[in-house]
Amino acid sequence: MKDTRSPLNVIAQHAPHLNTEGVKAPPEDKEYTIDELARASESTTRNIRAYQERGILPPPTLKGRKGYYSNAHYSRLRLIADLLDRGYTLSTVGDLLNALEQGIDLRNFMGIESALTSPWTDEEPVVIAVAELMTMFDNKISPEAIGKAMALDLVQLENDGSSVRVRSMRTLKAGAELVATGIPFEDLLDIIRMLRGNVERVAGELVKLVSEHVLSPYEEDSMPPKEDLPKLAELIWRLRPLAEMAVHAELARAMENAANHFLGDKLEKMIEQLDPPK
Repeated sequence: MKDTRSPLNVIAQHAPHLNTEGVKAPPEDKEYTIDELARASESTTRNIRAYQERGILPPPTLKGRKGYYSNAHYSRLRLIADLLDRGYTLSTVGDLLNALEQGIDLRNFMGIESALTSPWTDEEPVVIAVAELMTMFDNKISPEAIGKAMALDLVQLENDGSSVRVRSMRTLKAGAELVATGIPFEDLLDIIRMLRGNVERVAGELVKLVSEHVLSPYEEDSMPPKEDLPKLAELIWRLRPLAEMAVHAELARAMENAANHFLGDKLEKMIEQLDPPK
């Protein structure tokens, strides 16, 4: 299973000596040769030498012609491995470690990373029985429709085969209410597919604007100045409600126009039936 911890939690586990004042090495109560360090950290001597060449792993202490590594090297090596396993590049890992060693306040990193990685919804996935899912829709959904819902990641079948993981119960309940009015479930899925495509395109363009006009002063391969990190975190947090308000307002406008266009004539005819001509 993919590690979903934040890099800061990884740091806290493997390098608790890192704090807001800088880096303090752990007690050097054990020495390793490069082969011993590779075995202990589940790495390779080739990786260790490569990390040293890139400057993200300090060189060993020389005793005569032989180099010895400490617990600080072990902690750093495990930290690098965990961050790489989570998809971070060596360049990013190096920038993060260098920033910490320069004494940048970890709270600034916590703020910006929390803003980036925190869920953008208060909903959590819910596991329900397949039988309960069918009951919600009054048994009006076919296996093919469930397959489409899975392709859209609205639901995912659990390993036991008798239950599903629902990403958003709000969406599912809204769908059930609409199906109860007579709208086919598969038609609703087509609407969700179209909606997702449009929303993802808008979200991408909005984030692109932030990247081009707000983050452009910073070089791609370097970390922003530490005094700018809190401002960047605040900006990301502000994006959340602003994006929601914009989408909600535009959806309301579009629904109003669509309702007037498609339902206006029918409503007018219904009103005429209330007062038939004499």
